[in-house]
Amino acid sequence: MPTGSIAALKRQRTKRLARLGAKVYYLRKRGREQAMYDLICEEFVDMGGVYIKFLQGVLFNTPLMRRWHSPSKLKIFEDVKAEPMDVIQVLRDELTTEQLSNIALIQPEPFAAGSFGQVYRGQHINGKPIVIKVLRPMIRELLKYDLRLLSAFSKRFAAKEYTNITVKMDTAVKEFRTATLNETDYVAEATFAHELYEAYKDHPAFVIPETFLNLCTPHLIVQEYVEGVSGARLLRAKQEGADPQAYVREHTGSNLDTQLMTLGIESMLGAFTLPRMQGDPHPGNVRFMTNNRIGLIDFGISAPAPHNKAAFFGILFEWSRAYQDNSDMAGMFEQFIRFFVNDLYRALKKLSTLTAQGPTLPEAIGQLPGMQMVKGNDIVKEIGHMVQRMFDSATGTRDVRDILNDGQLLHAFGQMVNKDNRLGLIVRLESSEVLRAAQTYIALLEALGRRADLLPLILTQVVERVEREHPDIVHQTDNTVSMSQAIGIVNQWLERVAVRDPAMFVQLMQRIDRNKLKTANAAPTEPLDNKQEEPTNA
Repeated sequence: MPTGSIAALKRQRTKRLARLGAKVYYLRKRGREQAMYDLICEEFVDMGGVYIKFLQGVLFNTPLMRRWHSPSKLKIFEDVKAEPMDVIQVLRDELTTEQLSNIALIQPEPFAAGSFGQVYRGQHINGKPIVIKVLRPMIRELLKYDLRLLSAFSKRFAAKEYTNITVKMDTAVKEFRTATLNETDYVAEATFAHELYEAYKDHPAFVIPETFLNLCTPHLIVQEYVEGVSGARLLRAKQEGADPQAYVREHTGSNLDTQLMTLGIESMLGAFTLPRMQGDPHPGNVRFMTNNRIGLIDFGISAPAPHNKAAFFGILFEWSRAYQDNSDMAGMFEQFIRFFVNDLYRALKKLSTLTAQGPTLPEAIGQLPGMQMVKGNDIVKEIGHMVQRMFDSATGTRDVRDILNDGQLLHAFGQMVNKDNRLGLIVRLESSEVLRAAQTYIALLEALGRRADLLPLILTQVVERVEREHPDIVHQTDNTVSMSQAIGIVNQWLERVAVRDPAMFVQLMQRIDRNKLKTANAAPTEPLDNKQEEPTNA
């Protein structure tokens, strides 16, 4: 494509997003929120490419998408417009004569199109049906520019639309940018798909297509064809009045719940057994197959396994308990900070181990000398009990099961207990990809009306299997920090809390044993392995 044509496309998209921004401002000012949501989503679908991917990857679980009611909604997963392309010529340009001899048949028209690629049916020389995914023209040339436009638009939109969402949106856009640029690397995608195929090729119900690495190039991916009903097609049938379970049974003879359980269990277990998992299990990437099998396709986005697997298990364990009679927000909060704010977690645990007499905590870190404190406590648990009481007061109940069934647990914690990040948490976003993938899967359960019934069972089975198969992970402890490191981390944390919520600062200080803190000036015994991010509302 000539440079002039690319420049013209950039100008066209800039003007279009500018017009969209003006219309959004007009509709918001007049209180026409529904029209505003519909306009943004419809425009992004029409613009295609990375704009559809943005709906999938960033806005899919936001109020904007939940309030968008349109037949076009499912187009973000399937039925994306295809571009004219001579696939035969592309194959001749990309493959050698010897490589081409492995492809017996190819259909000249695409049977599916995604945000970045178009997919053609074919047949391998060995008789297997195959698909050939071809990167759309100009994707790489325009992608970085489109990402800058989306970043600017999302910041302006989010700044007006939601309180305290700017940092969240900034983070989401940065993660989206990285994932999207990686998704156009077809060599890396083919390699990842092959890794998953090798890991699951003997699984009786979880299907990953074989990738023919010898036929893959920077512009082509050749894989085994995965038959079945796509998740997007199933959602469309549900939208038209069909019962999803009956629809799957009629078209595949399979049990929908069994298939969804397999997908959820294997995906979560992968966080403990694999270096990375499929990071985007949205409806268009899921296939409901015969014999209770379920398949995944499209491996452009991977989710690295959590660095701290023990902390991730702790989250799943407490999440599972929350569906039972022994639900405990205090325990959930402890595992939350262990996973996301591990430096603070380790610092508080270190302070809890003190046995020698020393200066008071206020004297050691320069805060409120003379305050009376609780002695001999586990500080993390004490703070967890305080959070439990705050949660009970904010929600009007100690039983979180109703809130879980409504899908409002994180909302209740973030907007009620930790409003304006009153707890002063600096969330570490490493490993967030695996939780985003889990959220996408849970959104699929929700859309099919099966979350409340299946998610508790999935969590219970995953916890039981990890306890049985990976006891080393379950019992793994976190690296310690030196006393001087712990004091510095806690000091910075309390300063943030004092600014945001002085009353909470006092409550926190009342739960820290000040009488047994030693101010060690020795060099740190162990370096921190956490980088601090910008403060964000958890």
